Amino acid sequence: MLEPKIATTTKVAVFASSQNQRQLLQTMLEQNGLEVVVSEAIGEKFLTALKKNPPDVLLIDLRDDEDEDLDFLDILTGQSSTPILFNDSGPEGVSLAASGDNWAKKLAGKLTEMANGAKAVEKSPADETPFPMVNPQIPKTPAATPDVFAGATVNQTPAKTKTPVKSVGPEKAVDNADINVWVLGASLGGPQAVRQFLAAIQEDLPVVFILAQHIGANHVSLLAEQLNRVTAFDVLPGKTGHKLKHGEVILTPADKQLSITKDGFLALTQAPPATIYSPSIDNVMIEVARCYGQRSGTIVFSGMGDDGARGCEAIAENGGIVWAQDIASCVVSSMPDQARKTGKVSYSANPEQLARHLYEFYRKAK
Repeated sequence: MLEPKIATTTKVAVFASSQNQRQLLQTMLEQNGLEVVVSEAIGEKFLTALKKNPPDVLLIDLRDDEDEDLDFLDILTGQSSTPILFNDSGPEGVSLAASGDNWAKKLAGKLTEMANGAKAVEKSPADETPFPMVNPQIPKTPAATPDVFAGATVNQTPAKTKTPVKSVGPEKAVDNADINVWVLGASLGGPQAVRQFLAAIQEDLPVVFILAQHIGANHVSLLAEQLNRVTAFDVLPGKTGHKLKHGEVILTPADKQLSITKDGFLALTQAPPATIYSPSIDNVMIEVARCYGQRSGTIVFSGMGDDGARGCEAIAENGGIVWAQDIASCVVSSMPDQARKTGKVSYSANPEQLARHLYEFYRKAK
Protein backbone atom coordinates (compact mmCIF):
# COMPACT_ATOMS: atom_id res chain seq x y z
CA MET A 1 0.00 0.00 0.00
CA LEU A 2 1.44 3.36 -1.03
CA GLU A 3 1.96 5.98 1.63
CA PRO A 4 0.04 9.18 0.94
CA LYS A 5 2.21 12.07 -0.17
CA ILE A 6 2.49 14.91 2.30
CA ALA A 7 2.22 18.32 0.70
CA THR A 8 5.18 20.57 1.46
CA THR A 9 4.32 24.10 2.47
CA THR A 10 6.28 26.78 0.64
CA LYS A 11 8.44 28.75 3.06
CA VAL A 12 8.70 32.46 2.35
CA ALA A 13 10.91 35.22 3.76
CA VAL A 14 9.30 38.66 3.48
CA PHE A 15 11.24 41.90 3.41
CA ALA A 16 9.37 45.19 3.61
CA SER A 17 10.63 48.36 5.26
CA SER A 18 7.21 49.11 6.74
CA GLN A 19 6.00 46.90 9.61
CA ASN A 20 2.38 47.35 8.50
CA GLN A 21 3.38 46.25 5.01
CA ARG A 22 5.12 43.14 6.34
CA GLN A 23 2.12 42.18 8.44
CA LEU A 24 -0.27 42.66 5.54
CA LEU A 25 1.85 40.59 3.15
CA GLN A 26 2.30 37.87 5.76
CA THR A 27 -1.47 37.70 6.31
CA MET A 28 -2.10 37.50 2.57
CA LEU A 29 0.42 34.70 2.07
CA GLU A 30 -0.65 32.64 5.08
CA GLN A 31 -4.30 32.88 4.04
CA ASN A 32 -3.22 31.30 0.75
CA GLY A 33 -1.38 28.38 2.35
CA LEU A 34 2.22 29.63 2.45
CA GLU A 35 4.42 29.70 5.57
CA VAL A 36 6.21 32.97 6.35
CA VAL A 37 9.39 31.99 8.21
CA VAL A 38 11.02 35.44 8.22
CA SER A 39 9.40 38.88 8.23
CA GLU A 40 11.81 41.73 8.80
CA ALA A 41 13.14 45.02 7.50
CA ILE A 42 16.35 44.62 5.53
CA GLY A 43 19.56 44.71 7.55
CA GLU A 44 21.81 42.46 9.59
CA LYS A 45 18.82 41.14 11.55
CA PHE A 46 17.15 40.08 8.31
CA LEU A 47 20.29 38.34 7.02
CA THR A 48 20.75 36.53 10.36
CA ALA A 49 17.12 35.39 10.33
CA LEU A 50 17.57 33.99 6.82
CA LYS A 51 20.43 31.79 8.03
CA LYS A 52 18.43 30.47 10.99
CA ASN A 53 15.23 29.87 9.00
CA PRO A 54 16.16 29.23 5.36
CA PRO A 55 13.19 30.00 3.07
CA ASP A 56 12.31 28.44 -0.27
CA VAL A 57 11.78 31.85 -1.83
CA LEU A 58 12.26 35.52 -0.95
CA LEU A 59 9.66 38.27 -1.41
CA ILE A 60 11.34 41.69 -1.51
CA ASP A 61 8.83 44.53 -1.38
CA LEU A 62 10.27 47.79 -2.68
CA ARG A 63 8.95 51.26 -1.95
CA ASP A 64 10.40 54.30 -3.68
CA ASP A 65 10.54 56.30 -0.43
CA GLU A 66 12.92 53.78 1.17
CA ASP A 67 16.00 54.01 -1.07
CA GLU A 68 18.57 53.47 1.67
CA ASP A 69 17.28 49.94 2.33
CA LEU A 70 18.57 48.88 -1.08
CA ASP A 71 22.16 49.05 0.20
CA PHE A 72 21.88 45.41 1.29
CA LEU A 73 20.29 43.95 -1.82
CA ASP A 74 23.49 43.52 -3.84
CA ILE A 75 24.97 41.63 -0.90
CA LEU A 76 21.87 39.46 -0.72
CA THR A 77 21.69 38.72 -4.44
CA GLY A 78 25.43 38.05 -4.60
CA GLN A 79 25.42 35.55 -1.74
CA SER A 80 22.07 33.78 -2.00
CA SER A 81 20.93 31.11 -4.46
CA THR A 82 17.35 31.36 -3.20
CA PRO A 83 14.94 32.64 -5.88
CA ILE A 84 13.81 36.23 -5.29
CA LEU A 85 10.63 37.99 -6.39
CA PHE A 86 10.72 41.78 -6.28
CA ASN A 87 7.35 43.47 -5.82
CA ASP A 88 6.91 47.19 -6.34
CA SER A 89 4.15 48.36 -4.02
CA GLY A 90 4.74 52.05 -4.69
CA PRO A 91 4.89 54.78 -2.02
CA GLU A 92 1.47 53.93 -0.60
CA GLY A 93 2.19 50.24 -0.08
CA VAL A 94 -0.07 47.29 -0.88
CA SER A 95 -3.72 47.87 -0.18
CA LEU A 96 -5.79 44.76 0.43
CA ALA A 97 -8.94 46.62 -0.57
CA ALA A 98 -7.34 47.77 -3.83
CA SER A 99 -5.55 44.54 -4.72
CA GLY A 100 -8.20 42.05 -3.55
CA ASP A 101 -8.07 38.29 -3.07
CA ASN A 102 -7.15 37.64 -6.70
CA TRP A 103 -3.89 39.59 -6.38
CA ALA A 104 -2.98 37.70 -3.20
CA LYS A 105 -3.65 34.36 -4.90
CA LYS A 106 -1.51 35.32 -7.88
CA LEU A 107 1.30 36.38 -5.57
CA ALA A 108 1.12 33.12 -3.59
CA GLY A 109 0.98 31.10 -6.80
CA LYS A 110 4.00 32.85 -8.28
CA LEU A 111 6.06 32.34 -5.13
CA THR A 112 5.10 28.64 -5.08
CA GLU A 113 6.10 28.26 -8.73
CA MET A 114 9.47 29.83 -8.07
CA ALA A 115 10.07 27.72 -4.96
CA ASN A 116 9.34 24.58 -6.99
CA GLY A 117 11.78 25.57 -9.70
CA ALA A 118 9.26 26.74 -12.30
CA LYS A 119 10.42 29.50 -14.57
CA ALA A 120 9.06 32.85 -13.45
CA VAL A 121 7.10 34.97 -15.88
CA GLU A 122 8.80 38.28 -16.51
CA LYS A 123 6.94 41.55 -16.65
CA SER A 124 8.23 45.06 -16.54
CA PRO A 125 6.89 47.70 -14.14
CA ALA A 126 4.94 49.13 -17.07
CA ASP A 127 3.10 45.88 -17.75
CA GLU A 128 1.14 45.39 -14.56
CA THR A 129 0.45 47.11 -11.27
CA PRO A 130 0.64 46.66 -8.34
CA PHE A 131 2.40 43.35 -9.01
CA PRO A 132 5.19 43.66 -11.59
CA MET A 133 7.26 40.49 -11.90
CA VAL A 134 10.97 40.67 -12.52
CA ASN A 135 13.63 38.09 -13.25
CA PRO A 136 14.27 36.06 -10.10
CA GLN A 137 17.42 34.36 -11.37
CA ILE A 138 20.54 34.89 -9.26
CA PRO A 139 24.03 34.68 -10.79
CA LYS A 140 25.58 31.35 -9.80
CA THR A 141 29.00 32.86 -9.05
CA PRO A 142 28.85 35.06 -5.93
CA ALA A 143 30.92 38.19 -5.68
CA ALA A 144 34.28 37.69 -4.01
CA THR A 145 33.78 40.87 -2.00
CA PRO A 146 30.21 41.79 -0.99
CA ASP A 147 29.07 45.12 -2.37
CA VAL A 148 28.26 47.61 0.34
CA PHE A 149 27.17 50.56 -1.72
CA ALA A 150 23.66 51.85 -2.25
CA GLY A 151 21.17 50.48 -4.72
CA ALA A 152 18.67 52.20 -6.95
CA THR A 153 16.90 55.45 -6.33
CA VAL A 154 13.85 54.81 -8.49
CA ASN A 155 10.21 55.60 -8.92
CA GLN A 156 8.37 52.53 -10.18
CA THR A 157 5.33 54.25 -11.67
CA PRO A 158 4.32 52.81 -15.06
CA ALA A 159 6.36 54.10 -17.96
CA LYS A 160 4.73 56.92 -19.92
CA THR A 161 4.79 57.42 -23.67
CA LYS A 162 7.74 59.62 -24.51
CA THR A 163 8.40 61.89 -27.45
CA PRO A 164 10.92 60.32 -29.85
CA VAL A 165 14.43 61.76 -29.56
CA LYS A 166 15.63 63.56 -32.67
CA SER A 167 19.16 63.66 -33.99
CA VAL A 168 21.06 66.61 -32.52
CA GLY A 169 23.16 67.25 -35.61
CA PRO A 170 26.93 67.65 -35.97
CA GLU A 171 26.93 71.36 -35.11
CA LYS A 172 26.51 70.51 -31.40
CA ALA A 173 29.20 67.83 -31.21
CA VAL A 174 32.42 68.22 -29.25
CA ASP A 175 35.29 69.70 -31.26
CA ASN A 176 37.83 67.05 -32.35
CA ALA A 177 35.87 64.28 -30.64
CA ASP A 178 38.25 61.52 -31.69
CA ILE A 179 37.47 59.24 -28.75
CA ASN A 180 34.83 56.56 -28.30
CA VAL A 181 32.53 57.14 -25.33
CA TRP A 182 30.25 54.40 -23.97
CA VAL A 183 27.68 54.84 -21.21
CA LEU A 184 27.18 51.90 -18.84
CA GLY A 185 23.74 52.15 -17.23
CA ALA A 186 23.03 50.02 -14.14
CA SER A 187 20.77 49.79 -11.11
CA LEU A 188 19.69 46.91 -8.85
CA GLY A 189 21.98 43.95 -9.57
CA GLY A 190 24.12 46.12 -11.80
CA PRO A 191 27.30 46.41 -9.70
CA GLN A 192 28.03 42.69 -10.00
CA ALA A 193 27.29 42.73 -13.73
CA VAL A 194 29.45 45.82 -14.33
CA ARG A 195 32.27 44.28 -12.31
CA GLN A 196 32.15 41.12 -14.46
CA PHE A 197 32.08 43.23 -17.62
CA LEU A 198 35.01 45.45 -16.64
CA ALA A 199 37.06 42.48 -15.44
CA ALA A 200 36.84 41.05 -18.98
CA ILE A 201 37.80 44.32 -20.72
CA GLN A 202 41.13 44.37 -22.61
CA GLU A 203 43.59 47.09 -21.61
CA ASP A 204 44.05 48.37 -25.18
CA LEU A 205 40.32 48.82 -25.88
CA PRO A 206 39.95 52.30 -27.44
CA VAL A 207 37.01 53.39 -25.28
CA VAL A 208 36.21 55.57 -22.27
CA PHE A 209 33.26 54.41 -20.16
CA ILE A 210 30.92 56.65 -18.20
CA LEU A 211 29.17 54.56 -15.54
CA ALA A 212 25.76 55.85 -14.50
CA GLN A 213 24.92 53.56 -11.58
CA HIS A 214 21.94 54.29 -9.33
CA ILE A 215 23.88 54.67 -6.11
CA GLY A 216 24.00 56.66 -2.90
CA ALA A 217 26.17 59.79 -3.11
CA ASN A 218 28.37 58.60 -0.23
CA HIS A 219 29.28 55.34 -1.96
CA VAL A 220 30.75 56.52 -5.27
CA SER A 221 34.35 56.40 -4.02
CA LEU A 222 33.86 52.92 -2.58
CA LEU A 223 32.42 51.69 -5.87
CA ALA A 224 35.43 53.15 -7.71
CA GLU A 225 37.81 51.32 -5.35
CA GLN A 226 36.03 48.00 -5.82
CA LEU A 227 35.94 48.27 -9.61
CA ASN A 228 39.57 49.40 -9.76
CA ARG A 229 40.62 46.09 -8.23
CA VAL A 230 39.20 44.04 -11.11
CA THR A 231 39.78 46.03 -14.30
CA ALA A 232 42.74 47.20 -16.35
CA PHE A 233 41.01 50.56 -16.84
CA ASP A 234 41.38 53.44 -14.38
CA VAL A 235 38.15 53.93 -12.41
CA LEU A 236 37.54 57.34 -10.86
CA PRO A 237 34.63 59.52 -9.75
CA GLY A 238 33.69 62.22 -12.24
CA LYS A 239 34.90 65.74 -11.46
CA THR A 240 34.43 69.08 -13.13
CA GLY A 241 37.38 69.87 -15.40
CA HIS A 242 38.34 66.25 -16.11
CA LYS A 243 39.06 65.57 -19.78
CA LEU A 244 37.77 62.24 -21.07
CA LYS A 245 40.35 59.82 -22.47
CA HIS A 246 40.48 56.16 -23.45
CA GLY A 247 41.24 53.62 -20.75
CA GLU A 248 39.09 55.21 -18.07
CA VAL A 249 35.82 54.48 -16.31
CA ILE A 250 34.19 57.67 -15.04
CA LEU A 251 31.56 57.31 -12.30
CA THR A 252 28.71 59.78 -12.44
CA PRO A 253 28.08 61.28 -8.97
CA ALA A 254 24.57 60.49 -7.71
CA ASP A 255 23.66 64.05 -6.78
CA LYS A 256 25.06 65.76 -9.88
CA GLN A 257 24.03 66.30 -13.47
CA LEU A 258 26.80 65.57 -15.94
CA SER A 259 27.47 67.63 -19.03
CA ILE A 260 30.39 67.81 -21.45
CA THR A 261 31.89 71.06 -22.68
CA LYS A 262 32.58 71.78 -26.33
CA ASP A 263 36.27 71.02 -25.81
CA GLY A 264 35.57 67.66 -24.14
CA PHE A 265 35.79 68.42 -20.42
CA LEU A 266 33.33 67.25 -17.79
CA ALA A 267 31.11 69.78 -16.06
CA LEU A 268 29.04 68.77 -13.03
CA THR A 269 26.11 70.78 -11.73
CA GLN A 270 23.57 70.14 -9.00
CA ALA A 271 20.90 67.66 -10.14
CA PRO A 272 17.36 69.06 -10.30
CA PRO A 273 15.35 68.21 -7.16
CA ALA A 274 12.57 66.63 -9.22
CA THR A 275 14.90 64.03 -10.76
CA ILE A 276 13.26 60.58 -10.58
CA TYR A 277 16.48 58.58 -10.88
CA SER A 278 19.80 59.33 -9.22
CA PRO A 279 21.90 59.70 -11.25
CA SER A 280 19.75 59.87 -14.37
CA ILE A 281 21.03 57.34 -16.89
CA ASP A 282 18.83 58.91 -19.57
CA ASN A 283 20.45 62.32 -19.09
CA VAL A 284 23.98 60.92 -19.30
CA MET A 285 23.18 58.96 -22.47
CA ILE A 286 21.51 61.96 -24.11
CA GLU A 287 24.50 64.18 -23.31
CA VAL A 288 26.99 61.65 -24.71
CA ALA A 289 24.85 61.20 -27.83
CA ARG A 290 24.75 64.99 -28.27
CA CYS A 291 28.50 65.33 -28.00
CA TYR A 292 29.88 62.19 -29.66
CA GLY A 293 27.24 61.00 -32.13
CA GLN A 294 28.56 58.00 -34.09
CA ARG A 295 31.40 57.54 -31.60
CA SER A 296 28.94 56.94 -28.75
CA GLY A 297 27.56 53.68 -27.43
CA THR A 298 25.73 52.31 -24.44
CA ILE A 299 25.14 49.07 -22.56
CA VAL A 300 22.15 48.72 -20.23
CA PHE A 301 22.77 46.33 -17.34
CA SER A 302 20.55 44.83 -14.64
CA GLY A 303 18.12 47.18 -12.90
CA MET A 304 14.54 48.04 -12.10
CA GLY A 305 12.47 50.65 -13.90
CA ASP A 306 12.92 52.20 -17.33
CA ASP A 307 15.82 54.61 -16.84
CA GLY A 308 18.01 54.50 -19.94
CA ALA A 309 15.26 53.66 -22.45
CA ARG A 310 14.96 57.23 -23.67
CA GLY A 311 18.74 57.58 -23.67
CA CYS A 312 19.05 54.48 -25.86
CA GLU A 313 16.86 56.20 -28.42
CA ALA A 314 19.12 59.25 -28.32
CA ILE A 315 22.28 57.17 -28.81
CA ALA A 316 20.75 55.26 -31.74
CA GLU A 317 19.23 58.32 -33.40
CA ASN A 318 22.64 59.97 -33.41
CA GLY A 319 24.41 56.99 -35.00
CA GLY A 320 25.66 55.26 -31.85
CA ILE A 321 25.44 51.64 -30.72
CA VAL A 322 22.98 50.23 -28.16
CA TRP A 323 23.50 46.90 -26.38
CA ALA A 324 21.96 45.34 -23.26
CA GLN A 325 22.56 42.58 -20.73
CA ASP A 326 20.54 39.46 -21.49
CA ILE A 327 17.66 38.30 -19.31
CA ALA A 328 19.28 35.10 -18.07
CA SER A 329 22.27 36.85 -16.46
CA CYS A 330 20.29 39.73 -14.87
CA VAL A 331 19.24 39.90 -11.24
CA VAL A 332 16.46 42.24 -12.38
CA SER A 333 15.86 42.60 -16.12
CA SER A 334 13.43 45.53 -16.19
CA MET A 335 15.90 48.15 -17.41
CA PRO A 336 17.39 46.00 -20.21
CA ASP A 337 13.88 44.88 -21.15
CA GLN A 338 12.69 48.47 -21.46
CA ALA A 339 15.75 49.24 -23.58
CA ARG A 340 14.92 46.33 -25.89
CA LYS A 341 11.34 47.57 -26.22
CA THR A 342 12.66 50.70 -27.95
CA GLY A 343 13.83 48.50 -30.83
CA LYS A 344 17.31 50.08 -30.67
CA VAL A 345 19.21 47.24 -28.96
CA SER A 346 21.33 45.40 -31.54
CA TYR A 347 23.04 42.90 -29.23
CA SER A 348 22.21 41.22 -25.90
CA ALA A 349 24.49 38.90 -23.90
CA ASN A 350 25.96 38.28 -20.48
CA PRO A 351 28.60 40.73 -19.12
CA GLU A 352 31.66 38.73 -20.19
CA GLN A 353 30.27 38.18 -23.70
CA LEU A 354 29.46 41.88 -23.98
CA ALA A 355 33.08 42.72 -23.14
CA ARG A 356 34.47 40.28 -25.73
CA HIS A 357 32.01 41.50 -28.37
CA LEU A 358 33.06 45.11 -27.76
CA TYR A 359 36.73 44.24 -28.19
CA GLU A 360 36.00 42.36 -31.43
CA PHE A 361 33.98 45.30 -32.70
CA TYR A 362 36.89 47.71 -32.39
CA ARG A 363 39.46 45.15 -33.51
CA LYS A 364 37.56 44.71 -36.78
CA ALA A 365 37.16 48.49 -37.13
CA LYS A 366 40.94 49.04 -37.26
